[in-house]
Amino acid sequence: MSRTLLEGREEDFGRLVQNGIDFLEKAITQLETEPKYSIINFYTAVELLLKAPLVLNHWSLIIADREPSIQKYRNGDFRSISFEDTCSRLENVLEKPLTAVARLAFDGVRKHRNKMVHFYHGGLTTAEIEDIRSEQAKAWFELNYFLTESHKAVFANYLRDFSWMERMLRTKNAYAKIKFQNLEPEICLGKKIGKVFSLCPICKMDAYESVKPSPHISDLRTHRCWVCLHQETRLRVDCPSCADTAQYITPASKFDCSICHHEIPEGEIYDFLDDSQYGPDNYFEEITPANCDECQSYQSVCEFHGGYLCSSCLTFFDTLYCCNYCGEFGTELMEDSFWSGCEHCEGNAGRHAED
Repeated sequence: MSRTLLEGREEDFGRLVQNGIDFLEKAITQLETEPKYSIINFYTAVELLLKAPLVLNHWSLIIADREPSIQKYRNGDFRSISFEDTCSRLENVLEKPLTAVARLAFDGVRKHRNKMVHFYHGGLTTAEIEDIRSEQAKAWFELNYFLTESHKAVFANYLRDFSWMERMLRTKNAYAKIKFQNLEPEICLGKKIGKVFSLCPICKMDAYESVKPSPHISDLRTHRCWVCLHQETRLRVDCPSCADTAQYITPASKFDCSICHHEIPEGEIYDFLDDSQYGPDNYFEEITPANCDECQSYQSVCEFHGGYLCSSCLTFFDTLYCCNYCGEFGTELMEDSFWSGCEHCEGNAGRHAED
């Protein structure tokens, strides 16, 4: 049975995208050791990924021959369109033009690729490799926007692959600088309205926003970098040994004082943070330790500063909720919990199912 036109377009599109991803992954790994091939593979990836939406629309859009032939296309016996024609057809046929900045960035790696292919004769200097890093960083920033924003619906099945490559590149200093330059106006505006930024410990950019997840606890802060997206939650505590007031606990880890090196094992963090004052007279009113529905930790939520804090993920909650079937307390309100149960029981429905 011959394939339908739609099936053919989708299959060709998928192959083109996968090839583009393969070339891009290769380019990333070759930059330090084989910069010549990194440049060649990087532009090949750009070229394939820019043409992919055209193929999905119709195979003939990537053919440069005056009289396109479907048979020659299937056999690979055709001339593919140039970079200029690709840009033109994205604009005039798909009505999705590249921005002037993107076009300039892609054309830069195209020219560099041609230079490598025709005139490369020896090794590259440190300065030349640094220029390549910067050039690829600019091109990837624009290509990532093309793939995940302007053509997001088209590349929906491949967003995870692009996200992986974004993570690979965003810790590289050249890419971090390019991304920071694009985000800097927004970061400056954020500072003007009171947002707090510091240097990110991963990418070293002044884009590490500090946010208080609860207005009631000034010592609990969540940090997120706008450039490399590194995230960290930290709770400032006093060291129980040397009393230093600038020590921190991070999620799912032990406490280790940077001054006196006093340690609290991860399994004892709950007791260290717990504010509860239950005694023999009100023992049966105790609702902690409770279960955390945020990180799925069992009995990790303690009383803390008038609310409830998970000692594992450091998420703060104003209220706890009781499962009406098993009586366990947790952080998520569940409707009809007597019937459906909670994370730690099957509820009345599960009991009847077993019967």
